[in-house]
Amino acid sequence: MYLSARARLIMEQLLTNSRPVFINELAEDLSVSVRTIRRDLKEVEETLASYQLELMKEHGILTLSGLDSDKQRFRWQLMDLSYNEYSPEERQQKILKELLKEEGLKLVGLANDLNVTISTISKDLTKIEERLPNTIRIERRRGLGVCLLANEVQKRSLMSELFAQQFPDYQLLNFFQEKSRDSATSDWVEGRLLDLVSEVVLKKVEGNVKRWRNSNFEAISDEAYANLIVHITISVERMIAGNFIQTYETRDEMMSYPEFPVAQKILADILEMEPEFVPKGESAYVTTHIRAVKTTESRSHFMENEELEVLLLVNKLIKSVEYELQQELPKELLTKGLIAHLRPTLRRLQQGMRIFNPLINSIKQNYADLFKVVRQAFDQVYQEKPVPDEEIGYLVLHFGAVLLQLESENCFSGLVVCASGIGTSRMLVTRLRQRIPQLKKLETVSLFELGRKKAAGNYNVIISTIDLGQVDFDYFLVSPILTERELSQISIFLKSLHSGYHKKIAQEEQAVQLTLFEATHFLEQQQIFTSIGLALLKNFGYFKLNEKLGTMEDTIRVICTQLLEKVPSIDVEALVRTFLYDGNWKAFGIPETKIGMFHARNESIQEPIFQLFSLEQPISIETMDHTKMPIDRIVLLLVPEKFSQEGLEVISYISTLFVDSQQMIQHLENGANEEVTSYFVQKLLTYIESRGK
Repeated sequence: MYLSARARLIMEQLLTNSRPVFINELAEDLSVSVRTIRRDLKEVEETLASYQLELMKEHGILTLSGLDSDKQRFRWQLMDLSYNEYSPEERQQKILKELLKEEGLKLVGLANDLNVTISTISKDLTKIEERLPNTIRIERRRGLGVCLLANEVQKRSLMSELFAQQFPDYQLLNFFQEKSRDSATSDWVEGRLLDLVSEVVLKKVEGNVKRWRNSNFEAISDEAYANLIVHITISVERMIAGNFIQTYETRDEMMSYPEFPVAQKILADILEMEPEFVPKGESAYVTTHIRAVKTTESRSHFMENEELEVLLLVNKLIKSVEYELQQELPKELLTKGLIAHLRPTLRRLQQGMRIFNPLINSIKQNYADLFKVVRQAFDQVYQEKPVPDEEIGYLVLHFGAVLLQLESENCFSGLVVCASGIGTSRMLVTRLRQRIPQLKKLETVSLFELGRKKAAGNYNVIISTIDLGQVDFDYFLVSPILTERELSQISIFLKSLHSGYHKKIAQEEQAVQLTLFEATHFLEQQQIFTSIGLALLKNFGYFKLNEKLGTMEDTIRVICTQLLEKVPSIDVEALVRTFLYDGNWKAFGIPETKIGMFHARNESIQEPIFQLFSLEQPISIETMDHTKMPIDRIVLLLVPEKFSQEGLEVISYISTLFVDSQQMIQHLENGANEEVTSYFVQKLLTYIESRGK
């Protein structure tokens, strides 16, 4: 059976939408008139009828009627139906694919291949160029044809986007499952790859990446796994075709990362060559993608500066969104999710890597207000490079999920005053419950019962269909049919009641029956954290350096030498080298403060050391955002070369105090020794007590 492109798109809308489809919306989405859509519906109806489904049309609204099993069967078979023309979007994707593969394409050749006019191809090229990044453009040269002016990295990025548009992650992951590798699936996959990559190379890359993933102890999401396979597959295909990245702009930096030899080996195994023969630029390029898919960092490493940088950004972002929404959000829940997402996001932004977000149009449509708030907030807190909407879309999902959770947890009560009869009052209550589910408790009363009922109970809102006159309380006067505007006003009012996330649920303590194993584990954990806290307090100190040192090197040397009093076994020169010449950014200034943080692991350190220093004369140091700033306070954190998981958790917590806690920063910058010590001891003991539970 053959379908026109519009008929197929209409059916896809009917199958994927959870709500009725409006004809005028379809016409707007497909850039045609309502009359044209109505004309196409005949083909849609005939196709659906052959699958025991019926198209219902009423007042410009379309709904799909039939058994769920028939709908599911048709949903799977729709992809296999042949069609005799391309939609504008598909045609433009096909043109872009050809531009990425070849130079000097002729308009007449493209028009003949796609069975459209030269004028249509010309308009398509304009549409394509409008969606391209500003650094890429299409050049039309008389007599020579059309070519894409983009470098190799930009071309690969565009290929990845095309791949993602045609081949969503869940389909790619299903394809990689052994049970899905039948001949029918392979034929369908081959047709959907847009000739950008071959199935043979795709499977070979997947095998190598899968082995690496299985041996890797860091968490990688399925979506990131699929994206990494796509990027590497496209790189390999381009290399086979003779298109190499010999020099990558951050190659030297990438070569210092532990992911570089991993990337080199993966490429070498796929290309069946020795790792040293893989171009360094190619290995560096794949290294950026491997780093970009990691959502968590290994706890075997001391808390990375990158993690502190992300935490600082996340805190600023949450505060900015809270200010715009005038609502306090659950920071612990949000922070964890945002840190995991923003670490690879920042890597992508720094490397100029684009990401495909299949949900972006839906997010911008369904969460338009929240998208605007998050976009504005992120642009304020991150100003290094432009951020694409696709990245913002994923952040919106994090905030949206928390807001939905808050709304579902809120429980409001209300009184409905209605003088129009039982039927009207019931309809009003039903509509309120459907549209504002947080109104869990709704009661209807007559005007005469209102005073007694209001005095007897504590209600969040009073809604009335009649004017109550001069009363000493606020209420909403609404029409019996309850308009959208009235619903919106009530909803906004209820949200304002819980603008702060201050609900404290009093719970009775429950006796917990522990097994012998659980009790032993509990006490062991408590002992470990207690010993760590004891070591930190024993080695803690807040000192003033009276010397006018002037440089960071002099300051570090004085600090390390002073440590000898507490730790005679310390290797001063090794520690100085760690801070100054290690190249891993062990010392940095915290933006918007006068505080510098110095942290390192060293084999001559036997116990964790946390000390604070006040400088007589400020020194200049690099910040997280790579600018210079003066500091006159130093936070020193040292841990043994081999340190326990629990120890690293405690040290990481202390690090976050100087990013997350304004009170700690104020104490350190302005407070006396006793105030700083008292505050730190209180925070450390509270944390250790909570971790021991």
